[in-house]
Amino acid sequence: MIRSKISLLTAFAFGATALTTACSDSGTATGLTPSNAGTMIVRLTDAPFLGDSLKSVDIYVVRVDARQSDVDDTQANNSLDDNSSSADGWKSVATPNASFNLLDLQNGVSTVLGQANLTPGTYNGFRLIIDPSKSSVTVKGGLVLSGSTNPGVTFPSASRSGIKIVLSQPVQITAGTTTQLLVDFDVNNSFVMRGNTIDKNGLLFKPVIHATITNLALTNATVRLANATDNPLNFLQNATALSGGSNIAFGTSSACSSVNATTPALTITQPPSTTPLAGFAPTFTAGNSFTVVAYPSASGVQFSTLSNTFTAASGQAGLRVLNGTGGATGLDVFVTAPGAPLGTATFANVASGASSAFSSVATSSQIRVTATGSTTVLLDLGTQTLPAVQNTTIVLAPPASGSTTIRGFLVPGC
Repeated sequence: MIRSKISLLTAFAFGATALTTACSDSGTATGLTPSNAGTMIVRLTDAPFLGDSLKSVDIYVVRVDARQSDVDDTQANNSLDDNSSSADGWKSVATPNASFNLLDLQNGVSTVLGQANLTPGTYNGFRLIIDPSKSSVTVKGGLVLSGSTNPGVTFPSASRSGIKIVLSQPVQITAGTTTQLLVDFDVNNSFVMRGNTIDKNGLLFKPVIHATITNLALTNATVRLANATDNPLNFLQNATALSGGSNIAFGTSSACSSVNATTPALTITQPPSTTPLAGFAPTFTAGNSFTVVAYPSASGVQFSTLSNTFTAASGQAGLRVLNGTGGATGLDVFVTAPGAPLGTATFANVASGASSAFSSVATSSQIRVTATGSTTVLLDLGTQTLPAVQNTTIVLAPPASGSTTIRGFLVPGC
């Protein structure tokens, strides 16, 4: 039996809140970013085919659409050429406009069809849109069957055909979680022989597509690496660099990556060496976001794994401090209105190698650092614009070679 699978992977940025968005004419919601919505990645795969008569099943996938209300077969085939949100509420989640040989996508092999930001909510309707005029079936002997050959494949006559995807349950898109929709294209039952043999009588296309949902928030965590050392670092999963994880320089960080919380298979190296740095053994919690900070210590490189779980007060930003300076005394950090006197420390006596708790602060704030109990400013990070509804970590680092001034930079949470 030929069973092709499309995986819709929806990754949501942590800390997102209820959304009000506009939509473009293409059907993709505008005003949405990874920080306030989810990214839907569409994958295509196929289970093994038990027969041996076909060489390829090439289906031209125009796009995949989703909407919050349910859909029947007729509705899935309506408004195919007007993909705006006003057309029955459809929004595109993938637009590959490409042909895929479903027989190449078997035994766990998959291919990405596309991705898009999607507003959180409950989605009950999905459809796959194909172009029958660009789709075909090739028999092992080399005979190509299409909608224009004889024998051929009886596809719908229109230039596009919308196919309802039958869901095992509604797809709940929630900010701060990751959801995977595995769409099963039952190719074997979707092509029916019109007579005794394919070569003589051709095929009839009667698509059968189902889908199951897996909530990756039950298994995955989101993580990024910030580098407070003077040497570049590589952030790897199974010896392969994660997104933005190659040659991470001082004061910068990798992109956010979703990893299995129980078995993340992560290592950190200092190029050109490929030997993993010792001491990196993070513990993650599924469904949560983490910032890993690498900073220098007497023994080499030290690591802190910090959970980003915190909800700032309305209209404010979440902020905390990681002290990686290696100094013998603690540090006070003052977060004030620009130009205001120091007053009371926002984060008091943060010891080297330790991190503070989060605090809610104004989104436009000046950040200054002193030794504990002192009013002499050791570092002025100036006025920073902090994103509301997102948590940020101030990383404090030792002075650069030849300097006596400590350094600092900000790392946004995932």
